[in-house]
Amino acid sequence: MRSQDGKLKHILQKYWVTWLLICGLTVLIYSGTLSYGMLANFDDDAYFGDTRIQDLNAANTGAYFTDYYLGMYQPIPVLSFALVNHISPDSMWSQRVLNLLLHCLNILLVLLITRKLTGNIYIGALTALFFAIHPMHVESVTWLSTRSNLLYSAFYLGAVLTYINRKDEHKLLNWCIVILFFTLSLLSKVTAATLPAVLLLTGWYQGRKFKLSMLLPNALLFILSGIFIWIGVQASAAFGHITDMGQSYTFTERVILVLHAQGLYLAKFLFPLNLSAIYLFPFKESGSLPVSYLISAVLALAAIAVMLWAGWKWRRMDEGKAVLFGVLFYLITISIVMPLKWSRTVIIAERYTYLPYIGLTAALLVVLFSVWKKYGKTGKVLLVAMLVLTAVLFSLQSSRRNKAWENPATLFTDVIENKQGKAEVSMGYYNRGNEYLRLKNAGAAISDYSSAIEIYPTYREAFYNRGLVYYLSGNNDAAIADFTRAIALKDDFVDAFINRAAAYRNTGMYELALNDLDWAISIHPSALAYLSRGVLFYSNFNNPEKACQDWNVSAQMGSDQAKQLLQQYCRVQ
Repeated sequence: MRSQDGKLKHILQKYWVTWLLICGLTVLIYSGTLSYGMLANFDDDAYFGDTRIQDLNAANTGAYFTDYYLGMYQPIPVLSFALVNHISPDSMWSQRVLNLLLHCLNILLVLLITRKLTGNIYIGALTALFFAIHPMHVESVTWLSTRSNLLYSAFYLGAVLTYINRKDEHKLLNWCIVILFFTLSLLSKVTAATLPAVLLLTGWYQGRKFKLSMLLPNALLFILSGIFIWIGVQASAAFGHITDMGQSYTFTERVILVLHAQGLYLAKFLFPLNLSAIYLFPFKESGSLPVSYLISAVLALAAIAVMLWAGWKWRRMDEGKAVLFGVLFYLITISIVMPLKWSRTVIIAERYTYLPYIGLTAALLVVLFSVWKKYGKTGKVLLVAMLVLTAVLFSLQSSRRNKAWENPATLFTDVIENKQGKAEVSMGYYNRGNEYLRLKNAGAAISDYSSAIEIYPTYREAFYNRGLVYYLSGNNDAAIADFTRAIALKDDFVDAFINRAAAYRNTGMYELALNDLDWAISIHPSALAYLSRGVLFYSNFNNPEKACQDWNVSAQMGSDQAKQLLQQYCRVQ
């Protein structure tokens, strides 16, 4: 009879059996999310409400590859949204199933890569398991808008696996496949640009020497990276994602923030607690960062330095080499989303750990497996128990975490209750207020916007949105006060000028309304501004000539309502 260890080894040697077992657990963890709808006010509605995605045709398909979506260049994910919607119209269930299937595909690729690199079936299986169930990866799977994360990772890992399995006799074919996968990965998400560095690192880990024949394909990979990084910067800048941190933080503070971000990622790798959909840059208390950020930065720097030093010192041993490879893999893949000189609004995001944690997980497991071999039966039992307990806790935490993503209200309530910091709580109230506004719950929306403002007194968007609720509720005086405050915080806030003009008009202050609309048009001419000023001229200033002039401009800018008014009240040939 086989020993228990022998039976387990026999099962794990059949990689497809291991994969099916892990995927079974993964499906169990995520099965409850398949009934969820889309997340309005959190990107999903921007994708699935886009007419180009709703209508799959040749022209729109071309737009997927020539336009930006939400400040990102991601044609393949957008195409996947459209394809699934074409096959199963307006079905969020189908979209979620595809996300889960992509996650399962990535589990398989992680399993094959780690088994091949380490030569250890246990490490391969456990790395794939923890990749599958880690609570920090819930965001990538459950949030439909992060489809790009799943797709780029699949092509990225496919390129790595091809590179690992390359044969000298099929050198050209292998490189062609790697370049193809890399291009598809870049077309899914620009974050894939780190692949060339990872492939060089992988070649070092395999003990392969760099040859002149590899110079051209490697150079091509780096050129592709550069091109897509440039495209990514243009997309983010056009959407307003990128802000210059130098406007708010000194160089020293930026370094502290980068290291603090590393501290958060490393801490949540081992202890994925108090998770949140939003992690923002901190408020500067008394003109400086909170002391806790400095402490976190120092600890993160020390941890990374120790791991790199230990890996380098013992690089001739399997454990040291694995640690050096794993930490460098993590640092390379996470580097592209670090808040350096420019950044988006978040300091970290859970979805950014989807690939980087693979390196840390594999490195930790190599070390633990080495320890396991050196200890007696008691030590081995304790290590196995620790791994089993961790897997159970991670699975339970992921299941619990999925519940937060059920709808916008549950998600932003979770952000508020987790109390990451004042910035996060304030935005949580603001976003939940947006959801209540969408649901026409005026009282709850006003309460949440007021809570956001109480925490962050210069939150112009919260003032503006609360003003909208007051306006829609008929409280024009309160609306005017909030729009005025928003304008004071941002003197080119066009929408605030237009809506304050509407509130002024409702209260009979026509000159003030006209002044606001004149300002709005001088700042940024829009169809709505011209339409509104035309209505004001016609109804309140008895000037149909100027009204028709404004409606004509608005109609030329695409306003259907202006076209109707022209037909009804103006002489249109």
